[in-house]
Amino acid sequence: MAVILTASLAGQALAQDYKAIDVVDEVRDSVVSIDINSLAVNYATFDISTQSLLTRQITGVVYTENGYILTDSNSIDDGIYINVRFEDGHEYEAEFIGADLQYGVGVIKINPDADHDLKPIKMRGELYNSDIGSLPYEQGEPVLAIGYSGGYGGTVTSGIISAIRTFRNSRKILIPNMIQADVPINIGNEGCPLFNDLGEVIGFHDIQGGGGSLQRISFFSPSWIVKRVADEIISNHESTRPANDEDVVWHPWLGIQPYAGSQGTSGLRTQSDDLKMFFGMPDQYWDTGILINGVWREGPAAEYGLRRMDWLMTVTVVNQDANTGEDTVKVPYQLIKNVQQLEVLVSTAQRDDIFIFGILRNGNLFDVEVTIGQHPAATAYLPDSSSDSNLTRSDLARMSEFF
Repeated sequence: MAVILTASLAGQALAQDYKAIDVVDEVRDSVVSIDINSLAVNYATFDISTQSLLTRQITGVVYTENGYILTDSNSIDDGIYINVRFEDGHEYEAEFIGADLQYGVGVIKINPDADHDLKPIKMRGELYNSDIGSLPYEQGEPVLAIGYSGGYGGTVTSGIISAIRTFRNSRKILIPNMIQADVPINIGNEGCPLFNDLGEVIGFHDIQGGGGSLQRISFFSPSWIVKRVADEIISNHESTRPANDEDVVWHPWLGIQPYAGSQGTSGLRTQSDDLKMFFGMPDQYWDTGILINGVWREGPAAEYGLRRMDWLMTVTVVNQDANTGEDTVKVPYQLIKNVQQLEVLVSTAQRDDIFIFGILRNGNLFDVEVTIGQHPAATAYLPDSSSDSNLTRSDLARMSEFF
């Protein structure tokens, strides 16, 4: 995991005085080198006696004062021995706490010496508000990376924020407002966090692009996702209650496939006028609505009565308090203009969120309430527990077309 730093909107007034060396000094004690030791199997012979120990070096950051460290999930899930090294010479064996393979977040823990005060990173963890449209970063801002590229500590690279996109990550999960940057991410810097000039993490490395005519393209998930996932993994680890379904990190799921949707563009193709005339679309909703092409069996949409060929016209999102039973409006009534709009609402939904859809079916308009559920293919896990399901390889392939 490398460390990336940008000049944020809030800090533009200080940009003139911004110095890379000051930023590096600020985060230096929060960046660690992680050695992941795992068994390399000889797949040519499948002879256990020919197994060898493979060591990979990645970067991590200190998350809490009591020793939790964040890093890339895909790099630590098969480690049998994990070692953490600080720049000042402190070195610890780490415990694997948990990982979420879909969001790419991994958590390990060390027990620091009594005289070693850890310096946690500052995480900007508020949920993005689509109504306000405010972000703690913008296109064109400079970025710096410092990490353990190839095991060499203190390696600094630079770039800019190239674009901000609502984009599917490498596991086909839609991430609102991913940060695209041209900062080089070398081997050993996978999973790096993105910092602003105030020392706050605004993003977390997810996708490394490049090759051919594409050079130096990296994508970063917003920090609120990383913080939510990490906090859930840690909470599950520290819980004293018996393990249950709640120990799987929350992956919100509606369970519908949009008509004429494209996975790469989040289903943004609009329905034709001829199609709307065929379904008897009311004039006031002519520029509104998405058509359901499929409903996942046993998913929330199917459970609460949505069907194939229903038009989703409007949506209101409320959250029901588990103690009082009272509903709080999270997203006021709005027309559904495109698939991506609804995908963003679903991907940012919390447990117990209720989506009140206005739907058109057989020429009739009425409301259907759907409580958002847990994605059946959620791959978060904890040591000595499992989130395995009965899904087949074919199921998992088809699921990428649903949200």
